[in-house]
Amino acid sequence: MSASNVALLYAELLANIRQISLAASLPTPCDASTQAALSADGKTIQLKHGSSSLHLTLPARASLGATLLPIQDQQKGRKSLSWRLPLDATSLSTSHPVDSTPWSATDLDASSDVACRQCRAVVVPPGAVKSWKDLPSENWAEMMEFWHCHKPDHKHGEGPGEEPGKAEDKTLAARGYGASSAISAQEGVGFVDLTTLLFAESDCQNVTLGFFNFRAAAVTLLKWQAACASASGAVPDIPQCLAATLVSTISRSGAAKSLITPIPETIRAGQEHGVAQDAIHIWVLNSSIVYSSSGSPRIKPAIKLLYRPINLDEADTMLEAVTCDAQEIDLPAQAIGEVVRHLEESNALLPPAERLFKDWRVGLLTRWDFQA
Repeated sequence: MSASNVALLYAELLANIRQISLAASLPTPCDASTQAALSADGKTIQLKHGSSSLHLTLPARASLGATLLPIQDQQKGRKSLSWRLPLDATSLSTSHPVDSTPWSATDLDASSDVACRQCRAVVVPPGAVKSWKDLPSENWAEMMEFWHCHKPDHKHGEGPGEEPGKAEDKTLAARGYGASSAISAQEGVGFVDLTTLLFAESDCQNVTLGFFNFRAAAVTLLKWQAACASASGAVPDIPQCLAATLVSTISRSGAAKSLITPIPETIRAGQEHGVAQDAIHIWVLNSSIVYSSSGSPRIKPAIKLLYRPINLDEADTMLEAVTCDAQEIDLPAQAIGEVVRHLEESNALLPPAERLFKDWRVGLLTRWDFQA
């Protein structure tokens, strides 16, 4: 049965205005048999249309339980219906958590091994990592410059024979200041950022996935390819890692638009697996929503966004333009293919009238959730 012949319910929590947006898509026009009712506890919607019945758990509790939702005169004879439900006063304090980061250092178990999620081969043996540490944001060096108008041990004068600024730059570089500074791998320590895990080469074995830095003798593993014991018991996937990166990018730069481009070294591998070598242009509409859909089994926190696949030449042209308002985010080519599939699937969960905006498609990028 095609999607156009199946009724669809979609609900989205609008916490800022204390309402729940509810939309119904019907396979045939609304008629006298069409009814939508809120359960007595305010948690569930039942939609009846013709001989079919559909239930949906709302993303938060609505007030006015045991209510038959009105169908306006202008909605009669249409296939699309919509309502705004008032939010129960106690719902916000107990609503779904949406502000977590995938596998932070406090979530990971220091006694655990780290293995390949697909083949289960152990990459970091048990006990090799004594502690986990969160890496600072990628612009930490720039922020150090911003925080200190005079950096530590700043000297206005220069020593004899020194070029202006050279002696100071050497001292500051040694102390970790400046954009040329980098985080180095340490034995016994697992470093964590939004999408990767970083280890010293000496702590690793069976390394056939991830990236190897010969200069720093460090191994970087992608979170969505690794398995490790954690307090949450959950494992992050590619969309959740990208969602965390987008939230961080918005927080850091204020830019709602991003260009997701393939890491050059991964393009050939992507071609071998039949992955289209495209970029994704993304425009974030709301970085923290909670939704439920009759096409999905669970209530999910997500980022609501507009997206459009573009070729690499167009992406390069946009990034080189002086007026570019998008931040570049690099992912492996195969990961970009997975993101596109995720967004296409999420687009189908929305009512048909809400799936397109001009030449953009609307998507829901799932955020990390301990209840996954």
